[in-house]
Amino acid sequence: MRVTVDASVAVKWLVAEDYREEARLVLGPRIERYAPDLLPVECASAIWKKARRGEVGHSAPFLDEITKLREVVRIQSSEDLLRDAAETALRIGHPVYDSLYIACAKLTGSVLVTADRRLGQIVSDRVSDIQAITLHDGPAMARVEAAGIRLVIDRDTVRELSEAWMRVASELAETSPTYLKLVKAIEALSADERMDLLVLGWVGDGRPHTRRRLYDLAMRHVSNSRYIAGLGMRWRDGLRRWSTWDRTVVLRG
Repeated sequence: MRVTVDASVAVKWLVAEDYREEARLVLGPRIERYAPDLLPVECASAIWKKARRGEVGHSAPFLDEITKLREVVRIQSSEDLLRDAAETALRIGHPVYDSLYIACAKLTGSVLVTADRRLGQIVSDRVSDIQAITLHDGPAMARVEAAGIRLVIDRDTVRELSEAWMRVASELAETSPTYLKLVKAIEALSADERMDLLVLGWVGDGRPHTRRRLYDLAMRHVSNSRYIAGLGMRWRDGLRRWSTWDRTVVLRG
């Protein structure tokens, strides 16, 4: 899923505000995030205002995090968006700075996600070629959450790899040609597919975490193909449990 996020969403990643948990759903590992290069400026301005009002202490740590937004958001040049944004602003009677986010959503073929109900309503009423979602829209945000942790690996691929693991298990040797072939097959997968194998292995093993938490953990091991291969006996169970996992998992602590 592709989304364009505005500053009203991104600020909630940095400070505790209403609907912060909803804003963090947009950080799901399977979501591509976009924003114009105005985003860091608007976030810095929001932090400055909070510091002036005494809502945050030292602003420096927040500003440090703002400089890292490019690590989680694909920043688009305002020069590439300005003409469309200006034309949109004139047509709908709304400021250019908000229209930059609308133009970004158009350019990237993404959904605009905002905490600004007024902007969301304006887009819904006056901009026909993009969709807007507000953090207050529970069903829409549930779809965003699901998109952020969906499986991308083909289920037949999981079954084939599970069968390959069974052949490895019968040999009981990590130096066997069969084992090395399985490791190479895992290495040939995309990073997203390897993350899926990790998560399915942990789900199959009954790890006491939600799928979202398991994906966060999977990022640490995605390059370790031998570790992923070691979870092979659990992949089929993971597939079987996948659809109901977040409803049945028992969280501890």
